[in-house]
Amino acid sequence: MKSSEIRSRFLKYFEGKGHKVMPGSSLIPTDPTILLTLAGMLQFKSVFLGREKTKYKRIATVQKCIRMNDIENVGKTARHHTFFEMLGNFSFGDYFKKDAISFAWELLTRDFGLPKDRLCIAVYEKDNEAFKIWKEEMAVPEEKIYKLGEDNNFWSAGATGPCGPCSEIYYDLGEERGCSKPGCAPGCDCDRFLEIWNLVFIEYNRDDKGRLLDLPSKNIDTGMGLERIASVLQGVPSNFDTDLFAPILKSINETAKSKDNKLLVSKRIIADHIRAIVHLIADGVLPSNEGRGYVLRRLIRRAVRHGKLLGINEPFLYKLAAEVAEVSGDFYTETKKQIISISGVIKTEEEHFRNTLHQGLEVLNRLIKSGEKTIPGKEIFLLHDTYGFPVELTREIALESGIALDEQSFNLLMEEQKKHSRAFGIAAEVKHFMEKFSKLQPTKFIGYNYCTTDAKVISVDEEDRLAVLEKTVFYPESGGQVGDTGRLCLGKKEFTVIGTYGQIKGVIAHKIKNIKGLEPNTTVKAMVDADKRRASSVHHTATHLLHATLRELYGEGLRQSGSFVSPEGFRFDFNHFGSISKEDLERIERRVNELIKQKLKVEISEVSFEEAKKKGALMFFGEKYGDKVRMIKIGNFSLELCGGTHVKNTSDIAFFKITSESSVSYGIRRIEAKAGEVAKQNILRQGNDEWEKNKSMFGRYEALELKKEFLEGKPETYYQFFRVTSDEIESLGKALTQGNIFLINRMLEDFKKKNAGLAERIRELDGELEVRNLAAISENLNNYIKTSIDVNGTKILHCEFKHYTSEMLRKISDIVKSKINSYVAALFSIQGNRVILILSISQDLLAKGLDAVELVRSVAELLGGGGGGKKNIAEAGGKDSSKIPLVFDLIVESVKAKLCG
Repeated sequence: MKSSEIRSRFLKYFEGKGHKVMPGSSLIPTDPTILLTLAGMLQFKSVFLGREKTKYKRIATVQKCIRMNDIENVGKTARHHTFFEMLGNFSFGDYFKKDAISFAWELLTRDFGLPKDRLCIAVYEKDNEAFKIWKEEMAVPEEKIYKLGEDNNFWSAGATGPCGPCSEIYYDLGEERGCSKPGCAPGCDCDRFLEIWNLVFIEYNRDDKGRLLDLPSKNIDTGMGLERIASVLQGVPSNFDTDLFAPILKSINETAKSKDNKLLVSKRIIADHIRAIVHLIADGVLPSNEGRGYVLRRLIRRAVRHGKLLGINEPFLYKLAAEVAEVSGDFYTETKKQIISISGVIKTEEEHFRNTLHQGLEVLNRLIKSGEKTIPGKEIFLLHDTYGFPVELTREIALESGIALDEQSFNLLMEEQKKHSRAFGIAAEVKHFMEKFSKLQPTKFIGYNYCTTDAKVISVDEEDRLAVLEKTVFYPESGGQVGDTGRLCLGKKEFTVIGTYGQIKGVIAHKIKNIKGLEPNTTVKAMVDADKRRASSVHHTATHLLHATLRELYGEGLRQSGSFVSPEGFRFDFNHFGSISKEDLERIERRVNELIKQKLKVEISEVSFEEAKKKGALMFFGEKYGDKVRMIKIGNFSLELCGGTHVKNTSDIAFFKITSESSVSYGIRRIEAKAGEVAKQNILRQGNDEWEKNKSMFGRYEALELKKEFLEGKPETYYQFFRVTSDEIESLGKALTQGNIFLINRMLEDFKKKNAGLAERIRELDGELEVRNLAAISENLNNYIKTSIDVNGTKILHCEFKHYTSEMLRKISDIVKSKINSYVAALFSIQGNRVILILSISQDLLAKGLDAVELVRSVAELLGGGGGGKKNIAEAGGKDSSKIPLVFDLIVESVKAKLCG
């Protein structure tokens, strides 16, 4: 019986028993607290809990699932998978144990024709009711009914939530498949007894204290694995021999260079993983370094590694996607419809990883052969950070050789890296705020409806110039939107609010420019700068329109991965492979402006989290949502959960203009834009041709550009990023105009004193700049390679950068090494007239007489300096960057002389 017929017969049987046949849900659950769909009941969780009513009391589905907890067993056993299909029937307060058992027994023994003497039953040891039904109603011999404990026969979806005892139906594959141990029975880890169906009697809700509370009604949730029942009905020894896998394995066998039967496990792993990969991408998941994207990336990279074990040294996974679509495409039509884009995503990720896989494996194999029993944390980090090896892959390969990992040290290094890549918003003053004000009562925020209020001052910190009010109209920096600015008035005295931070445990702090004289227990009039608030609101609503437009154009798999909203403009980061064409950018811009002209109403409501899910509001995995959430609805076009400030109608935005589109990192794109009066005034000043040159002055990555401007002698923009007032900027501007170096230096020192966290922030920016630039260079290095000079198969690269340190150039050299086998890389960093040169040579060229030290010393004088280093990598520095073209020409001539005689 083919798998397609099994699905059809299952659904038809339960339809005949009064069940409504419904489609399975996406692998991306609507509940953002759950990573991936792992069971058929997940889409009905709210129904089981009694929080939501359903039109149908009886439902049957075929649900695709992803589970990663058994990944280490995949390929090694006949039955474990990461992706599988669950055939399920559900009852919500309708039938219970007797009917659920009767339906399952009838379908298996009558419709599927399984011999009763090969079927065994396991029940929860305390469930005497189910035991009695199996024995007396179904006439199953008592010796074939096994009572097992809670670990085996009490089912739950997690630590809390719907749960209950279950009855499992096993198929006895025969003694020859068993472990031959005395007492071998259902529940044993061997392959003799194959669990094919689990009938769960959902009657409890386990709370966070571990208590079992009765649900409003008794429910049924069953799950029968399609792969397992197919192996039984098709009479094959394993799931991998069914028609669900056979065509995929055939293609793998044809591609594999090695025909060693010992590598069967690798073939099965690839066959399993490619099914999971295709269905994840079809449902909108794209490779990334977190959440679902990380699961997908891990599966692709694990499959590529096992392909290498089979002798496959070129991209091959993407070709298998068509086999998956062919096998399941009649039922899962989305896989066939999207096969070109699915294959493209796989190929891009596969090529990206394959570029570093070979060298990463060399590093790992060297560590394994070193004789050490444990791989140090710094080496694990190197493999992860430089070669893209997920720690799970490193662990798997190491354990195959009996080597352990120092994961504690690795985790510390990962935490340190996260500090350097932390998104802008937690500035030094916020850290102080967290420590000093976190014990205060939460601040009441009324800023959604008001821009002014009288408020009592609760606490003042003169050292960090921070104040906390009993209530506030100032929106705190969060959700990507900058904090409000404005004034606090005490009689005739005004205190300028230059930033608002929070919320840490609900407390909101106001950064005050001139805090002296502001005392606790006084009452002030708090007034937000309404014009800036309005501009921020315009830009925030515009991000929602942009997000929905991008999803409309590129599919629902597109998700926001970061944003920054300010009065001056906004940036929006999202997952997408490849650059966006000029035509698409124009189309996006045109669509957003159309929506603005449609005067769509922006409705803001506070609803329960469950209601928001039911309505399909866009929410983000990893975000912590409370019982009540804030939902933003724009016409029938956009529905998102959001805590930011918004306009009341899209017509309030007036105008939208994209200023730039770029790559942030591998698989992540960025659109920067302006809206409203800001966009109009910018066009009047700049003209359309100047849009690409006008970067936003705010945001995490924009700050890095400002740091460059500071180094180039434009510190006024850097100051603006750190929220220096207009008076201070004006004074600095005058000093710059006058060329008053003394005054400039004094102001710089004064500014550093007033901003205690500036040095730390600069260090963070350095780290962020390095991460950003290395990612961009790695992605764009192919352009450098295309323009390189080829001498008898050796690539001579000429790369120029601005304001890079020699250490940064050395890291770029490592990237070159991972991409090209034979090369000479001349990497220049220009800082005004000064220049740094790092010259890197591949190992094979040393035997041909090339010496990096000799080369840099021969050209250093031209640069106006000296040089030295090692034979494979050397450094030179000088004062004359204008000589770079001549220096490179001399390097090329020297290399040609050595290689061509």
